Amino acid sequence: MTEWTEKGHEPGVVVLRDWRWFVRRAIDKTAVFVFFAVVVLAALPMGGNRDWAWAPLCVLLGLIAMPVSLGVGGRDGHAVGALERLPLLVLIGCWIFFAGFALWQMTTWTPLTADAWLFTRAAEILGSAHAPIPAIAADAARNSLLKCLACALIFLIARALCRDRDNARWFLIALVASGVLVVSYGIAMQMSTNSCYLGSYLRKQYELTLGDRCLMGGTFVNSNSFACYMGMCVVAALALVFSSNRTKTKVPYGYEEEEDFRLIDWFTGPRVVLLALSLLMLGGMLMSASRAGFGASMAGTLFLGLLLVRGRGRTRPQLGRMFAVGLAVFLVVGGIAGSGMLYKFAASADDSSRLRIWSAAFQAIALSPWLGWGLGGFGDVFALLQPSNSLQPNDIAHSTPLETVVELGVFAAIPAMVVVALPWAVSLRGALTRRPAYRYLPAAAFAVAAVAILHSLIDFSLQMPAIGFATAALLGMGWAQSFSRRERVEQSFTPPK
Repeated sequence: MTEWTEKGHEPGVVVLRDWRWFVRRAIDKTAVFVFFAVVVLAALPMGGNRDWAWAPLCVLLGLIAMPVSLGVGGRDGHAVGALERLPLLVLIGCWIFFAGFALWQMTTWTPLTADAWLFTRAAEILGSAHAPIPAIAADAARNSLLKCLACALIFLIARALCRDRDNARWFLIALVASGVLVVSYGIAMQMSTNSCYLGSYLRKQYELTLGDRCLMGGTFVNSNSFACYMGMCVVAALALVFSSNRTKTKVPYGYEEEEDFRLIDWFTGPRVVLLALSLLMLGGMLMSASRAGFGASMAGTLFLGLLLVRGRGRTRPQLGRMFAVGLAVFLVVGGIAGSGMLYKFAASADDSSRLRIWSAAFQAIALSPWLGWGLGGFGDVFALLQPSNSLQPNDIAHSTPLETVVELGVFAAIPAMVVVALPWAVSLRGALTRRPAYRYLPAAAFAVAAVAILHSLIDFSLQMPAIGFATAALLGMGWAQSFSRRERVEQSFTPPK
């Protein structure tokens, strides 16, 4: 037996634990660490956007899911409360419908769709071909469905592990650490190759000449995806900076902050470090010159500020002023360091290349509005409908919702979007209803995920495995903290028996 003072007990109360408790605790912490590492380090191998990167990550997630499903890492993490039951059933139902429909698109049990003539033509040329199916590229559809399955596993694992507030906080810290690694690599490549190389991979589309400079992309091939990831990490760091300053002294219910709140006391060492890291990642994001990334990051920052300031009582004016100063610094740094981004605003405001892609996407929807073209098939569809004034090949719609409608059809796209929108809304509910001391976790989940979700409206950030995996984990964390049972136990008038 070993004497151990358990967290949550009054000082001086000693709980006896034997060696098996320590072994179980070590196993739990290892499972949590490995899961967080897989999610946040997915950004390092080219954003996870290569088969050799995301496929092994999916295997690792499957291996992690098995012990977590048996309760390793989160005690009672899979329990479903009364308030959680209905939205969880809706979420599961929407995901099963989406996955089932995507599989159905790869079968011959469907009516003929707009791509049937391609299979007929292939049979004429090759002598034989697969029977017509709605999925224009079945292999790409299977790969896309596998990534979606990985995101579903990440959500469920995060929901189980992040019932514990400490685990949820550690996930935000891990996300910030990942952002620091990504931007540090970006700065190193900026100094050595002007950001035109990612390892030995040439990021520039055309021939590289002496003196060429490329937009910073960190470990991502695409600078816009890098900016989105940096924005997520910046908002996560700010959530940790403005998290509740809880003391070891037991504070009565209704008094969330100390009465003698002083601004100088707020600037602790960890907060100063987090602010410095936020500026570092903000600088990297601005060097990417991504307009959408900067706008989505500003929106996520505003969401976080509004949710954290709400209901803060005596400290609300101080927190509001601090957040206003932080936002002003954000804008000033953007105006000074974001010259490339400002140039893109001025010179490319009327750029119609993305509009051409969207025009082709709407044509594809009109040709097959109900059964779609299959997951991952946008590149083949665009090759068929590519406008004559658009010479560059393209395999993404630069709008995840629009691409979802193209690939799944109008009706099936709705539950697919609900799979993302419902956990996001649940995180918002938690941020609005929970007590201020516990609010920063669901608020962080909503605000950080907002960066990727809003950015994906006019780009493909959620389709990058590194960003999609992190967003799924954030939504799982926000879901868990929105339905946490621990706070209700603390608020009860009598201790639970």
